[in-house]
Amino acid sequence: MPGPAVRCPSCGHALFTVHEPAWPARAASPAAPTTPAGPLLLSVTRAAEFLGVSRSTLYQLVAAGRVPVVRLGRAVRVPRRELERLAEGAPAAV
Repeated sequence: MPGPAVRCPSCGHALFTVHEPAWPARAASPAAPTTPAGPLLLSVTRAAEFLGVSRSTLYQLVAAGRVPVVRLGRAVRVPRRELERLAEGAPAAV
């Protein structure tokens, strides 16, 4: 069933009609497992924002072994649980 027509503001003729899709909308599948607080794994950029440090500082912490990471191919992800531990002052579980 056609929806409302979008009309030209100066003359009022119909420019186009908005149609509803014939199939039901699918629910978006999450790209990563999430919890109410957010994704379980964060990119280094997002993890640095979470901690309030620069991206290079977080890479230094990773290189020093203070922040454990998960490598998925070439992607480096930081477990949110480890960031929360680090923010609370507890040592990371390596």
